[in-house]
Amino acid sequence: MPKTGCNDPVLRRAILDRLYQAYLEEGLYRGVVSKKKLAEQLQAEGVVLERNLEYLLERGLIRMHKIEDLISITTEGVDYLEEASGQVPSTELQTYLARIEKLLADILARLAR
Repeated sequence: MPKTGCNDPVLRRAILDRLYQAYLEEGLYRGVVSKKKLAEQLQAEGVVLERNLEYLLERGLIRMHKIEDLISITTEGVDYLEEASGQVPSTELQTYLARIEKLLADILARLAR
């Protein structure tokens, strides 16, 4: 007998993937999906859907809108999915590039002495 909640990580990933698709199609603030539509598409309802939405909300990966129970992905959610797929978020990439630039400048300064 499977443990309660053992499919929750799969469901949470499916929720994020669906919201990410809405984000790609409509943008960050217009790319919303209703709770009802999510329940239908992912075949999850009631307590199972709610606890996973609450988890994602607590982690800051989704936002829940009061109007018509709409849900959308946050910038943190986008970064989470893109990091998981191997893409580096642009802010993190800029940080890496700045650190590399500083290291190179330090090396050149030492060689010039």
